[in-house]
Amino acid sequence: MYEENFCIRRIKELMEKNNFNAYRLACKAGISLSTLTSMFDKNTDPRVQTLEKICSACGVSVSQFFERSSKDLTTEQEYLLETYDHLSPSGKNHLVSYLNYLAQCDESSQEN
Repeated sequence: MYEENFCIRRIKELMEKNNFNAYRLACKAGISLSTLTSMFDKNTDPRVQTLEKICSACGVSVSQFFERSSKDLTTEQEYLLETYDHLSPSGKNHLVSYLNYLAQCDESSQEN
C-alpha cells in the first residue's frame, strides 16, 4: 500500500468539504473524469493547469491549496478563513470593507 501524496490528499479534502464526488469535481473543473481518476489511481500530482482548475472549482486559490498544509493558524483564524470561503462575492466585498473600517478605527484609537 502506498501513502497518498499531499496533492491527492488535499484534493480529496476539498472534494469532501464541497460534497463533490470525482464526477462532479471533473465537471465543475472542466477536466476529464479519466484525468482525475488516473491521478487518484496512480497517486500522481496534477499538472499546474489541472490544479488551477480544481482549485477554482473548489473555491480556493492555488496558494490557499498549499497554505492549508501548514497549521500555523489559530483556530479563530481558521474559522475566519473557512467562513470567508463560503461567502458570496458580495459578502466577501462587504467583509473586506468592514475589516478596512475596523483597521482604520484601530489606527485612530492608537494615535490618541
